[in-house]
Amino acid sequence: MKALNAHAPDSHAKPRILVIEDEPAVSILLVKIFKNHGFDVCAAATGTGGLRLIEEQKCDLILSDIDLPDIDGFEICRRIKQNPKLRLTPIILMSGRLAEGNEALALKVGASDYMSKPFGVNAILSKITARFREAKNGL
Repeated sequence: MKALNAHAPDSHAKPRILVIEDEPAVSILLVKIFKNHGFDVCAAATGTGGLRLIEEQKCDLILSDIDLPDIDGFEICRRIKQNPKLRLTPIILMSGRLAEGNEALALKVGASDYMSKPFGVNAILSKITARFREAKNGL
């Protein structure tokens, strides 16, 4: 019997994206975009809530804001990458704050990608599709 990668999207199920975003309007918009493009989506408004969701549910990709009210996105990424069961889950960190070094730090802590806000629908969908393709191919 072939072993399945627990963090690669199942070809029979919709890939699940976890959105961790404290700005309600941005969170609602991202959830709507992803659902309209065939993804299953769950969302959390805090880092603590996001970490709880990733432990409770199988998520195929995490999209997290860096600037959250409790745990920042860098720490979320560190914690996920330290967990052997979750470490292969692709993580995209995003921020609306123009801080030099955010992208380099995001990649250093294990994020698969980084996006600056605001971003267009096509840009986020392209990044998500690329991360799923990499996960499927074991990259």
